[in-house]
Amino acid sequence: MKVHLTTLGCPKNQVDSELMLGMLAQAGVEVTVTPADADCLVVNTCAFIDQAREESVQTILELAQWKRRGRARSLIVTGCLSQRYGREILEEIPEVDAILGTGDLERIVELVRGRTDWVASAPPGYLYEARTPRFLTSSVPYAYVKIAEGCDMGCTFCAIPQFRGKHRSRPLPDIVAEVAGLRARGIQEAILVSQDTLAYGKDLPGNGDIGDLLLALSDTAVPWIRPMYLHPAHVNDRLLAKWERARVLPYLDMPIQHADDEILRRMRRSVTARRMKEIFEAFRQAMPGLTLRTTVLVGFPGESEAHFENLVEFIEEIRFDRLGVFAYSAEEGTPAASMADGVPAEVMAERAQIIQDTQDRLAWEGQKSLYGTVHTVLVDGPSEDPAFPWEGRLAGQAPEIDGVVYLTDRALAPGKFARVRIVEAEGYELVGERAD
Repeated sequence: MKVHLTTLGCPKNQVDSELMLGMLAQAGVEVTVTPADADCLVVNTCAFIDQAREESVQTILELAQWKRRGRARSLIVTGCLSQRYGREILEEIPEVDAILGTGDLERIVELVRGRTDWVASAPPGYLYEARTPRFLTSSVPYAYVKIAEGCDMGCTFCAIPQFRGKHRSRPLPDIVAEVAGLRARGIQEAILVSQDTLAYGKDLPGNGDIGDLLLALSDTAVPWIRPMYLHPAHVNDRLLAKWERARVLPYLDMPIQHADDEILRRMRRSVTARRMKEIFEAFRQAMPGLTLRTTVLVGFPGESEAHFENLVEFIEEIRFDRLGVFAYSAEEGTPAASMADGVPAEVMAERAQIIQDTQDRLAWEGQKSLYGTVHTVLVDGPSEDPAFPWEGRLAGQAPEIDGVVYLTDRALAPGKFARVRIVEAEGYELVGERAD
């Protein structure tokens, strides 16, 4: 039996895919990289926004073509789309043989072995453990570690709690054990992810919070620890004090979504623009050389020109190093979907472009300042640009979203650290040569 698994969406989905592949490999199922060689096709879908749902459906249809003309005997759909729309998928795409929701990953083995079923728990309740088998899908020196699942914040634009459930934290010792196990497999960077990372531990009495987890992970042998997806509403002085003591990369990924107080209230973000300014200033004082990343959402219902200008002014003032911008899309079942005063699509697109242009201008100034400076770089592997043998990342570059450093020295080794001098900057990409 051979299985091919396609992963869509965020790093949290990637963890789920690697867990399912680990269970399958442990059961004696062979993993193949091409759908043409597979007896069973699996796609782990995303349903975060409308573009993600469209990509998921298109991928299902493409894999259905492989099933019709190839050796594959079954097609299984997993992930957020199946958790949310499982019955509709089975009814509308007859090539799909089984549906697996986000709360029953351990049942992937029986489905691949031939069971035809609809499996979607409601609400999801699954949490993996350090002992759960995991098949790392790429030969890079970093791995994502999912420390919690679900979210309780209730942002009015977000449907994630509908298909990921309420916030559930993994026990602190279990996460430490997983990170130690990943280090034994050669991992140099552990990237902590969840839907609401700063809420970690609040649901487990006596467990400790995210600050305690970072302090515990500081005692592991993994050189780089990078927490992601940090909601500003959870920040307090106690957390900052622990963060400052922990051995954690000077990198802060904190989505603001907006910076106008009225829009933040309508989004139910539980934080004000002024408070976010205080948070960013506090982190910058606590962590010299901090790289600051955020995400913003434009076109939320009721967003006026004045609201949007407040967002632009906030970005100009804070000067984020990295920024992602999304246009609002109405999500079925969310409070925002029924709000009045929708923003026309063309206005949303225009505002998104203004944000991106503003960010590019501000970020370019920071990128130019890197010229001639020396940094520690983690060599990820062969470069996608044929002009360079390797590519890697600074501490201020998270994988897959922040650009890379193209490396000129063929003697460097993947999975190792190197001291590198930046000799060229082009947009968000850098070129470095070995400094020693």
